[in-house]
Amino acid sequence: MSQTQPNSKHTLVKFGGSSLASPNAWKLVFGHIRESYQKQPLIVVVSALGKTTRALVGCIQEATLGKREEVEQKLNEIWATHKRIALASLDLILAKNLEQRPRLEKQIDDFLASLHQEAMLLCDKLHHHPSPMSSSYGDAMLSFGERATSQIFQWVLDVAGYPSVWIDARDIIITDETFGAAKPDQVRTQHALRQHPSLSTFWSAVQKPQEPLQKPPQERPDEQPLRKEIPIPVIGGFMGRSLSGFPTTLGFEGSDLTTTLLAEASVAERVTIFTDVDGIMTTDPRVVPHAKHIPTLSYDEAEDLAMGGARVLHPQTLKPVIESKIPVHVRNTFRPDHPGTIIGPQHAKTTHAPFVEGWKAVAMTLKQKRDDTNETDDTNNTDDTAVLTFIHATDEGQALLRQWSEAYDLKLHVDAHGWHLYLASLAVTKSVTKSDPTPASEERQPSEPPFALSLPAIHDIFFP
Repeated sequence: MSQTQPNSKHTLVKFGGSSLASPNAWKLVFGHIRESYQKQPLIVVVSALGKTTRALVGCIQEATLGKREEVEQKLNEIWATHKRIALASLDLILAKNLEQRPRLEKQIDDFLASLHQEAMLLCDKLHHHPSPMSSSYGDAMLSFGERATSQIFQWVLDVAGYPSVWIDARDIIITDETFGAAKPDQVRTQHALRQHPSLSTFWSAVQKPQEPLQKPPQERPDEQPLRKEIPIPVIGGFMGRSLSGFPTTLGFEGSDLTTTLLAEASVAERVTIFTDVDGIMTTDPRVVPHAKHIPTLSYDEAEDLAMGGARVLHPQTLKPVIESKIPVHVRNTFRPDHPGTIIGPQHAKTTHAPFVEGWKAVAMTLKQKRDDTNETDDTNNTDDTAVLTFIHATDEGQALLRQWSEAYDLKLHVDAHGWHLYLASLAVTKSVTKSDPTPASEERQPSEPPFALSLPAIHDIFFP
């Protein structure tokens, strides 16, 4: 895809739902925005407030059953949460000079009332639709979370002194009509982004050389100057529209994909995804407590991890930025001093840490396919949990993983790019939380594997 504006220097910053779930979280988010904005212009993408999308799924389910009152009650709870968090956040961020609070409160009330009316009309349409979760009506209902959060967030941002502009993602993210998991059209998305009338000031500003703003020694961090002449576009993730004008969504956790799509379309210098974990770990720390932080990954490694089921990234997140070699930085909103994980080209240079090479620990559970039902038995649902630690990384190992995938449904708790065909260690325990997934020796050379097991041998161990 051609880069029409190669001189634009800006950052895409995305905040997930867990990063927006409380007033204290919003205050931290505003601090991250200020920190980034002092370095260069940025575009902000936000997800729905934590658990909002799940609640909207419940609304769709109730609507299909004709339970209109239940839907209305759920929606009122969603709107009340948005208003409460927004106003409490403003009180925390400003702490004084709140003369604009009444105006903002009325603005939020009018906006949420409009959304509520629209949602209740959708409720009636969903009741008569045979496949509500795979329809434009379902996607329209699911998009209310990002629509509400992004607009209200932009208003609070503006009142708090951050110049900003709200952009409706449905005007710029153009997709096909695979409702519930729409595929974006990158060319049309780039054109829509570049031609959006509310972004003309932003594009004009980012083409000019920008010097980092200097902090006078006497100023506190929260009193540093802002670039008043460059607005911050605020965009809701997850949603888009088809060429025919139907609302669409990109699938759960699709806000990550929105962010990288916009980064590629706008030729951003980098992407920063803020979440509630310390970047990417060698495994899910909720499953294996000794999970280790991975400071850097290549695109291939991170894609494999996401496809393996890691919750940090949407599986399609990295595809838009790979060709443009735009780095993606995953950071913890609540631990600003933690370095997080940088994802980029295999041989990219970084001041944070070298890209992970050599031996990588990988824990996984095996699920055996049933011949008669095509279902799986998940060992994680039994008392005995199998934890495998594999050695990185040869072409043969990747081939073996694909071979195993044909016979088993592999559920990855730790993932990395490529696998060696030898097992570094093997632990079968009653409780996975008591296991230690650390490799037998991280200094061992790949040519000196501790032992090897064939696929039948692994079958005998786990499924006697």
